Amino acid sequence: MEEHHKESEISESKKAKKRIQLERARAAFERLQLAWIRTSFTILAFGVVVYEFFFNRVATKKSPLFETFTGRELALVLYILSFIMLSLSLFQHMKSMRTLKESYPDSRYSVAALLSILLLVLALSLVGLILFKA
Repeated sequence: MEEHHKESEISESKKAKKRIQLERARAAFERLQLAWIRTSFTILAFGVVVYEFFFNRVATKKSPLFETFTGRELALVLYILSFIMLSLSLFQHMKSMRTLKESYPDSRYSVAALLSILLLVLALSLVGLILFKA
């Protein structure tokens, strides 16, 4: 009976260590996705700043900084870059989380994935505003 109890303790200890390892992996995936979110958001914010800067130059009748492209075009490129970057990182994150879920079914949902989706909607709406602004 005592031997069975020791085996049970060892088994529980191994299960606990595996859960901790899997939770660390999940946290690492979340941190990586949050880094991509931060980078994408920075590019998106820079696009807004560029658009406003060029728009204010035109509104105040100052000469354009560049003759070949406008702030609207540069902002559009930055918005699309942010959208593509975040889309690719989200697909990779979802793939990693799906693989982890196979080994760790008790894994929680991904908050970083939800934030990514919200930021994708924001980027897409900014692209729509630029493209369809009259």
